[in-house]
Amino acid sequence: MYRNYTISVCLPCRSEARHLRKIIQAIPSFVDEIIVISNASTDDSVAIARAAGSVALEDNRTVGGIGYGFAHMTGIAAAHGDIIVGLDADGTYPVEDLAAILDYMLDGNLDFVSCARLSRSRMPFKLRLGIVLLNTETRVLYGTHITDILSGMWVFARSVRGQLALDQGGWDLSPQIKIAAATNPNVRFAEYQIAQKPRYGATHQRYFRTGFLHARWILANRLRGRQPSLTAQDDAVG
Repeated sequence: MYRNYTISVCLPCRSEARHLRKIIQAIPSFVDEIIVISNASTDDSVAIARAAGSVALEDNRTVGGIGYGFAHMTGIAAAHGDIIVGLDADGTYPVEDLAAILDYMLDGNLDFVSCARLSRSRMPFKLRLGIVLLNTETRVLYGTHITDILSGMWVFARSVRGQLALDQGGWDLSPQIKIAAATNPNVRFAEYQIAQKPRYGATHQRYFRTGFLHARWILANRLRGRQPSLTAQDDAVG
């Protein structure tokens, strides 16, 4: 519990057994619930997660071989905490900064905080360029300024869970969740700057292909005129 709020951390995972215990052990002790969601893992990630004291779920659905979004949606639906934290299980996101991020959220009376990487992180040039281009596309199409549309770390109040209307099972869950929060007038959205760290293991992404697919989804979503649900109800924070 942190400042009288219960905290759930959701970790989507695909064959991260070699370093998963280390990731779980690095999560601050004030976190009430750690949920590891295995998606098409071929190792003993689930067993390691359970042995480390986490809730371990499996969602093996994929779209085009990717199940990142399905894993996140399963974890979000299962979370019991007043505040839900999503981050990748590859060690790139600073769980040690979680208290500061929660303070930023609670002191600012925010509902959703996306953790942006560009200003404080070193990353491959093609990844940085892709993020900048997708940020620009999002600003032009949606009229909202998001400085890291592809960050894999976010923190939000469970009370807005139902208003995000998530349905993307692949990589597009990442831009979808931010656009849904940032464009919903009932959700108070902001970003918090973090420093990305070197990852454990090999990436499952192909940057150019994934970037092109993101750009296509961001455009298609806007052309459909889709907006998050403004009527869905959920549990109140606290």
